[in-house]
Order: sequence, then C-alpha cells, then structure tokens
Amino acid sequence: MAHENTILNSASADYDAVIAQMATLREELAQLAHNVQAAAIGRGHSMAKDMTDGMTEAAAYLGRKGQESELRVETAVAANPYIALGLAAGMGLLIGALTRR
Repeated sequence: MAHENTILNSASADYDAVIAQMATLREELAQLAHNVQAAAIGRGHSMAKDMTDGMTEAAAYLGRKGQESELRVETAVAANPYIALGLAAGMGLLIGALTRR
C-alpha cells in the first residue's frame, strides 16, 4: 500500500509539474504572439510611411516636369505662333473627323 501511495504521489507530482510547464509555455507563447504583432504593426507603419514619402516625391517630380513642359510649350508657341496655330487647327480637324464616325 505504501508503494502504491508513493507511485500515486510521484504521478501527481509529475502531473503538477507538467501543468506548471504548460502554463509557463502558454505565457511565453502569448508574449511571443504579442511581440510578433508589435513587430508587424511597426513594420506596417514603416512601409506606409515609405509609400507616402514615395508618392509625395513622385507628385513633386511630376509637378516640376509639368511646369517645365508648360514653359517649353509656351516658348515654342511664342517663337512660332503660326506653326502652333496650324497644328491646333489640324488637331481640331483630325479630332472632328474621328468623332463623326
């Protein structure tokens, strides 16, 4: 009988140890999940900022190029007003012919 009690006590102690280890593991997994989530959020914010910065830079670039192109067109029209008028009339006729169909 004493031997059976020793086995039961040993089994009970082993069971309690396993339960304690599982509780520790559960806490560590929860902490790991929290850390992974925080890292993902941080990376997401970083990527969003990079994308915003890139879009802002692209918009500024396009704005500069648009102004440069506008200046070139104005200069070309001022230097050659009759050619510009002829091109505009030709484009008007072409667009008119295409839209009649």
